[in-house]
Amino acid sequence: MSQAPDKPLVTPQNWLNMIGTISRATPRWRHRSHIPTAWLAAAAVLSVALWLGAEFATRHPVHPRYAEMLNAARAMEASSRVLVAERQMQGLMQGREIDPNRTGMIGSEYTAITTTLGDLAAKRTTTNPDFAAALVRVIATLDLPRGMPVVIIVSGSFVGGNVAAITAAEALGLRPVVIASLSASMWGATDLEFNWLDIAAVLRARGVIHARIAAAVLGGDGAVGGGIDAAGVAALRASAARDEVPLIEARPLAALIDALLGRVNASIADAAGGETRPGAVINVGGALIGLGSCREASELPPGLATRLPSCTVGTPGLAMRLAQAGVPLLHVLNIRRLAVELGLPFDPVPLPAPGNNAAIYGSLRRNSL
Repeated sequence: MSQAPDKPLVTPQNWLNMIGTISRATPRWRHRSHIPTAWLAAAAVLSVALWLGAEFATRHPVHPRYAEMLNAARAMEASSRVLVAERQMQGLMQGREIDPNRTGMIGSEYTAITTTLGDLAAKRTTTNPDFAAALVRVIATLDLPRGMPVVIIVSGSFVGGNVAAITAAEALGLRPVVIASLSASMWGATDLEFNWLDIAAVLRARGVIHARIAAAVLGGDGAVGGGIDAAGVAALRASAARDEVPLIEARPLAALIDALLGRVNASIADAAGGETRPGAVINVGGALIGLGSCREASELPPGLATRLPSCTVGTPGLAMRLAQAGVPLLHVLNIRRLAVELGLPFDPVPLPAPGNNAAIYGSLRRNSL
């Protein structure tokens, strides 16, 4: 036999019963009260309504794009499961001191395709499923129609950021046109036999993402393989051939950007819908093909660009070219600052469960981003 609780539960019905008890008090108490019983009952009903309203508001996120945000976060979780299984099969899974959340989105520190230094904590921050949800929230402010193409420029440096950008766009019903630079900074997609093209291919084969890579460059100096070990170049070429990804190697940089822009335009024109230009461009990381060699590119803040600096010295990259033509630019770099502006924790262990961060999923925000 179950034992009754020590104290009765406080429920709306209990509140009303308490008011009924008060209303049946002795005449002496009634004589002293100057507040009509009906008013007390109304106040009780109002307090119960406010209580229930507060419970609903705090437990149920109310952002109008909540469903799309949660779908993107779930896709990130699914991506991690796929990548962990693949890395374990290939013997490439990093230890817990490197990938404590077991995301499968962190690569080796240094290999033949590693070209620059990398911030491990920043890379781990982008593996948070809520990172994809936060990008959905930002992109949704552009109010793009479903089916609209968006250009996503990625490198091998931020696997989490790449997956987040693609899953965010697809959760909103947009059509990613992905342009990739294949080299990586430390802890990115640095494994020769499991570089970014291989990662994207396995995620697509498992149905987690749907976008194909429209074109790629080798990366490194000049974005054409400069400074990359011959074995690394050979591995990247082999990956491009396996996935039938066009590898663009034009020189100089301006000609390379022109060729990539041509690929973007061709991808948009080949798709149904009659669109002639992308609705947005998302640049993940600091690849040369994205920002170019402009001095001003290093001053570009993360998030949606509100003011794009002119390129006075150097060659503008693909993201800069599109933005200068009036395409909205979402810049995903400087992850520590971006995390603060998006309302995300930096390098959390463990990763938070999707759907609970009010700064992402709620209707009110401290920041305008």
